[in-house]
Amino acid sequence: MTETRRPDARAGSGPRRPASRVWWLVFVAILAALGMLWGWMSQRPPEAYTPGTVLAPAPTASPTPSIPEIARQEVWTSDTEPSGQYLTNTITLEPALEAPAVVAYRLQVEDTTELDANEVAREVQAVFDDERGWAGYGKRTFRLVTDADAELTIYVASPDTTNELCKPADVESKWNCRVGDRVVLNSDRWKYMTPTYDDLGDYRAYLVNHEVGHFLGQGHVGCPREGAVAPVMMQQSIDLGGCVRNAWPRSAD
Repeated sequence: MTETRRPDARAGSGPRRPASRVWWLVFVAILAALGMLWGWMSQRPPEAYTPGTVLAPAPTASPTPSIPEIARQEVWTSDTEPSGQYLTNTITLEPALEAPAVVAYRLQVEDTTELDANEVAREVQAVFDDERGWAGYGKRTFRLVTDADAELTIYVASPDTTNELCKPADVESKWNCRVGDRVVLNSDRWKYMTPTYDDLGDYRAYLVNHEVGHFLGQGHVGCPREGAVAPVMMQQSIDLGGCVRNAWPRSAD
C-alpha cells in the first residue's frame, strides 16, 4: 500500500527562510547602526564623548595679550607719567622657608603705573619663597613688612622715576638697578618684559632674583658656554649670549 504524504500543517503559504539568513540580516543591521554612531561621534569634540577624562587646560597665551607687539620686538619704553608718589603694601607676609637670617622688606609702587602694591608684594614674596631662589641656599629668607625702617625697599616705578632713583647709574629709562638699600624695578619691564623672555611670570622672577642678588653682594657674570643654563646674575634682559634663559639662582648651580 502506497503511503500518501499529507502537507505539513505547520508550513505557511510561502517558502521557509533558513535561520542563518535571519541572523545574518540582524548582524548587518547592527554593523550599520554602529557605523552611524561612530560617524556621529567623530564629528563631536573629544571631550563630549570621553567621560572621566581629565582635560588639560588650554595654554595661557604668552606673551599676555596686554603686551604690545612692539615690546616683543625691542626693549620698549612706554609713556607712563612719573609722579614721585607711591603706594605702599598694606599687607605683611611671613617667609615660607626657614633660615638663620631674615631680611625685612617693603614695596613702593608708583601710583601712575596702574599696579596694585599688595598684588606686586604677593608676587615678590612668592619668588622669595621658592626653593630655587636665594632663600633656597638656607642662609637667609625674606619677610614682607609695612615698616618704613625695612632693611630693603623694592620700588616699581615709571621709566623716568626709575632714572631718578637709580642715579648715578644711567638706566636709559629701560633698565633696573640696585642702589644701597633700594632695588628699583622699571614698571615697563615688570609689565612688558623684554624679547629675551616669552613668559611674564618667569621674567618677573628673574627681575627680582637678579636685582636682589645685587643687594646680596652678587655681581654680573657672563654666559659660561653655549647652551648652558644662564646664571641669574647674567644680564638676560639685554642678551642671552648663547645661554638658555633662567630666572632662578639655584637652577644654574
